[in-house]
Amino acid sequence: MLRKIFCLFGLMASLSVVSTAQTLTVTSPTESSFIGLSNTIRFNITGATIEVHVEAVATGPGGQFTVSDDFTPDGVNPINGTLTLNFNQGVPEGSYAIVVTVTEPGQTYIPVTVNVILDVTKPKFLQFNPITNTFVRGSVSVRVKVLEPNFKDYRVQVGGQDIPNNTGTVLINDEFTVIWDTSGIEFDGSKTINIRLRDQADNEEVRSFEVIVDRINPTAIILQPRTDIRLAARANVSVAVDIVDGAGNSVDVSGVDVVARTTGGAYIGRISLRTFRNINGTTNRWTGRLRWRNGLPKEFKIVVTIIDKAGNSGVPQEVLVRYR
Repeated sequence: MLRKIFCLFGLMASLSVVSTAQTLTVTSPTESSFIGLSNTIRFNITGATIEVHVEAVATGPGGQFTVSDDFTPDGVNPINGTLTLNFNQGVPEGSYAIVVTVTEPGQTYIPVTVNVILDVTKPKFLQFNPITNTFVRGSVSVRVKVLEPNFKDYRVQVGGQDIPNNTGTVLINDEFTVIWDTSGIEFDGSKTINIRLRDQADNEEVRSFEVIVDRINPTAIILQPRTDIRLAARANVSVAVDIVDGAGNSVDVSGVDVVARTTGGAYIGRISLRTFRNINGTTNRWTGRLRWRNGLPKEFKIVVTIIDKAGNSGVPQEVLVRYR
């Protein structure tokens, strides 16, 4: 009986030693992971009875970097602590070994070594489309070319809000594309696109730019020539067209086509541009001239077609020109 009691006491003592053993566990960063400019070393300590001193030393191509702090156990729960390890932009990148040690009077903790890869270079935008102040409509392809060997992920937002399928982790030929459907937007006008890039070390770069949603079809108003006036024989034809759209800069002169056609629709020639100027917040005026030449029919028509910068097409307008 006494032997059984002694054995029981021995077992209980053994369990007590196991439950109060001093251990250090580093939970972050993990082995072979990337670290960046700002990093959090997370660790757990069990078996501590008084205040402990925790130190982390990172050694690599840039030398040694040390951070430390003191932590006090609460007597019941293990210590769940953190140390912040920061690097600046100029530190040499590459393989680093982080050694975490715990010091407590009268106790011994086995140090923990974690091998990591330091990357302090932010991802770089090489190209992106659409560019700032572009007019857009319908399905807009937000396309970005990236320089980043350790790419992690991207995120695209519009007006600070997520759009469908706006995140990803894969680059194809160093590019990614997100489709933004503008049909669900209630009002046209300026919208902010935000693009965030991150690498495996959580270095991030953000680019924000404005685009203009324009779903309004432009309108052409032909001021000259007038259908109720016959031109003198051999007279040149002056043409003036007011172009109305959602904004004064939403139509470019290259989107305005003014041509002469026969009454049957056959092409005669393009009207030569003289001026293109803004009239007010929504209107531009196009002026041009068609010189008289031999073979010009006594009756023909001027046809105006418009496509604005967002790709909206106006209804073609035409006017009949008649000579006396």
